[in-house]
Amino acid sequence: MDNKLNILVIDDDDVDRMSVRRFLKTAGFKLAITEASDGKQGLEILKESAFDCAFLDYFLPDSNGLEILKAARADGIETPIIMLTGHGDVRLAVEMMQAGATDYLPKGEMSAENLSHSLNHAIKVYKLEQERAEAIAELTESNKRIVNILESISDAFFALDEKGCTTYINQQAERILQANRDALLGNNLVENLPSIASWFKEAMEKALIEKASVSCEGEYELLSIWLEVQIYPGNDGISVYFRDITKRKKSEEYLSHLANYDALTDLPNRVLLMDRLTQALTRAPWHKRSVAVLFCDLDRFKIINDTLGHNVGDHLLKTIASRFQESIRAGDTVSRLGGDEFVILLTDLAKPEDVGKITQKIIDRISDPLMLEGHEVFVTASIGISIFPDDGGDPNVLLKQADVAMYCAKDKGKNNYQMYSPELEAQTADRLTLESALRRSFERDELRVHYQPQIDIQTNIIIGVEALVRWEHPERGMISPADFLPIAEETGLIATIDEWVLKTACEQNVQWRKLGLPPIRVAVNLSDQIFHKNNLVKLVRKILTETNLAADGLELELTEAVVMSDVEHSLKILNQLREMGIQLAIDDFGTGYSSLGYLKHYPIHTVKIDRSFVNDITTDSNDAAIVEAIIAMSHKLKLNVLAEGVETDEQQNYLIKSECDFMQGFLFSRPLAADDFTELLKGQSNKR
Repeated sequence: MDNKLNILVIDDDDVDRMSVRRFLKTAGFKLAITEASDGKQGLEILKESAFDCAFLDYFLPDSNGLEILKAARADGIETPIIMLTGHGDVRLAVEMMQAGATDYLPKGEMSAENLSHSLNHAIKVYKLEQERAEAIAELTESNKRIVNILESISDAFFALDEKGCTTYINQQAERILQANRDALLGNNLVENLPSIASWFKEAMEKALIEKASVSCEGEYELLSIWLEVQIYPGNDGISVYFRDITKRKKSEEYLSHLANYDALTDLPNRVLLMDRLTQALTRAPWHKRSVAVLFCDLDRFKIINDTLGHNVGDHLLKTIASRFQESIRAGDTVSRLGGDEFVILLTDLAKPEDVGKITQKIIDRISDPLMLEGHEVFVTASIGISIFPDDGGDPNVLLKQADVAMYCAKDKGKNNYQMYSPELEAQTADRLTLESALRRSFERDELRVHYQPQIDIQTNIIIGVEALVRWEHPERGMISPADFLPIAEETGLIATIDEWVLKTACEQNVQWRKLGLPPIRVAVNLSDQIFHKNNLVKLVRKILTETNLAADGLELELTEAVVMSDVEHSLKILNQLREMGIQLAIDDFGTGYSSLGYLKHYPIHTVKIDRSFVNDITTDSNDAAIVEAIIAMSHKLKLNVLAEGVETDEQQNYLIKSECDFMQGFLFSRPLAADDFTELLKGQSNKR
């Protein structure tokens, strides 16, 4: 474009405003950009100045973009407005367009190409609307001018006299109606176009008889298109404007579909599920039938998703969705709530006891092996069931009860189903009680750190120690980490616990060194939540300074999933930690991405083989081969290898033969309280 465009950007996010400016300039526009950071300011600017186009964010600090859009149109502001929506705003798109938005664009799809297309489209539409308005205003000035304008506008147009005979028809109307102008002029339009849609005929007849304006839209089945029609009465007949809105209707249908269906699997989403569940509960009593809600969660999805990648994970979810659909009746519903959570709605059940058979059939089908990009994958499902009317009649309650039952199925070993019962609510209440107690455990000084030695596998000498958090509840006694750490992760307490364990372990290591005991490293596990905090490096440096522990006395352990969830961020943090002199280890190796090829890019020192491989190393040739491969490849990459969960002499001997460097497990010692570990370290020191 040669002329400079005057653009207004209304968005409270500095980054988003800058992105709009940058993308438009990248697209080659000459711009004069005005910015507003809230809706009130943006509306006032729109009233005071003329703009070629405005970009309006839906989420604003003082209002939402839809309100600003409606206010602008109510004030007669005709400036083209492109709505910028965030993730999850798709259901509002139709309402935005109906309220007068020229276009909409999700922020996640912003690019120079998309913004250029939207801006060009908005300006084009605005100009066409101006042309249409100008054409209508000038109809009374000159017949010749009227004809010229009507032939040039994008709308189809014809005029009928009081008898329904055609007095004028433009070329756009000829094209859409597939009619000959000369054959229609002076003749009754309806009689000469028998194929015209019945709703179109009725609208024209109504306008002629009642002498009233009519607005309507409908499908013109002859051409399989949708038409929007505006009919205006005059002294001697009617004027009819209409346009092909097929693209708009398809867009609205698509947006409506997205608002009710999951984008990945095309299954009904929560909105449509709850609507169908509500209808099923309304009908069931009249037919004396039951309704069942099945809450399904895949047991191994996260491992597969982390190991093989999100593309494979998406493929898996679509395959599982198909298997769910294969396992139910035509009138039932499978929906996806998100992630790996699905809900199945079984309606019109004559016998509630049949639900168990149907559910087992589903579980069996899901557990069949499947091939994903050359990998044979096994997935199982845990399913919780609630039944109407036995478990209540409220849709949200039934869904919640099925969810509670699903967690019970998880606790009972997965790959099974559980029926809801009031007892399960008690278990859920107990879990909430445990969560509340965990939040108070810090102020009550109930958390403990126990220490498990890490051993040189050749000499049985302690070379390090892993710090493990324990919870000593005043009433329940020692609570297993397997019971409270998942709660800590879900509630966000895990980062606080990690920080406390890190500081406590560093302080303890300093105490051992002050006692003159052999210097060892203390290893501390870091969760995803604390690792991806912006201040992790600063936090570690602060703790080392406060405790006066040298950096070589600390080792940080991270799982594969943690370091690979955000590669760029992970590399930056790990490099900074290594530069400080801190040792880095990958924990539970083999349960995540399972590829040393990934790890060669990371500045780590040690690979810890997960105990699940060590457990059967002397009896399972597959596990033995995996362990040997990890050791060999790690050594080629100049990495140390530590085997976890070593419990027998046979396991140790096998690891010695395989040239493993270090071990950790009950064979040497269980995790010990600080005082007990001090005595263990003293005893070994005396033997040196």
